[in-house]
Amino acid sequence: MEPIEESRQNYEGERRRLNTQLGLMVFAFLPLPAILIAIGLSPLKMLLVVASLGMSTGILYPLWWRTKHNPLRASVVERRARRIAWICRPGAFLCGIAAMLWWSLGSSGAEWVALAFAVGAALLLWFSYLSDKRLEQKLRSASPWH
Repeated sequence: MEPIEESRQNYEGERRRLNTQLGLMVFAFLPLPAILIAIGLSPLKMLLVVASLGMSTGILYPLWWRTKHNPLRASVVERRARRIAWICRPGAFLCGIAAMLWWSLGSSGAEWVALAFAVGAALLLWFSYLSDKRLEQKLRSASPWH
């Protein structure tokens, strides 16, 4: 087995462990909304706390980890996919939050704005996913083992 292929397999194993640890951390955050309600935090502050924890735990930290640990981090294709992910994933998360806030207003105009934000979030996630799939495809076609 080539060293690059072996380092990619090690990276995938480490990435799975990281995702497991982050998933357990998110599971530990489940009582957080009840705690925030008990201390009397306003709904907007509660949304900011929960959304910022969710964004940092589920989006920003895994992207930062990928930037530091990916064995192909110096390749042009990986850097492009990473840049797209750094823009699209947090943007999609924020569009999703905006869609929920607009939807909660209840008027028909607000629902249309919410729908526009939801479509924007879906398109950003789709573009990021497509970019990662193209990266995988290029890596597989370049690897002599596949």
